[in-house]
Amino acid sequence: MVRQLLDRETDPAKTGRGSQISRMNYDFVFLRQEDFGFVPQYVLGIFPKRKDKNLLRGQIWVDASTFRIRRIEGVPAKSPSFWIKNVHITVQFAQLGGMWVPVSFDAVAAVRFLGQYTLAGLNIQSSESLSTAPNRHVR
Repeated sequence: MVRQLLDRETDPAKTGRGSQISRMNYDFVFLRQEDFGFVPQYVLGIFPKRKDKNLLRGQIWVDASTFRIRRIEGVPAKSPSFWIKNVHITVQFAQLGGMWVPVSFDAVAAVRFLGQYTLAGLNIQSSESLSTAPNRHVR
């Protein structure tokens, strides 16, 4: 089982495509600018260039001054499995110990025959206020 997990994590590096948010994997569309306190952010629509369970179709919030991604919301471009459908993922990023890292992760999915399932992972308090990230859901 561990070997399968490691193989799944290293496969994108072997194929060279990866899942990073870049022009290689996504098309971007400027949607609007939002201000959260004193932090202006650009909201961009992200559209995967291929159907891949590691790519999301949705929106990203980008800090207007540093161009760092503060939030990602979306749905996988391809369903991760037969059993899971309608997955909605939200990841928030912030400064933590001098590094820009994910500090919050939530996923809500409909699991066949079992109903709705919510996975809440990572909920790290950072030195930067998380209140600068929008609190809304886009489906």
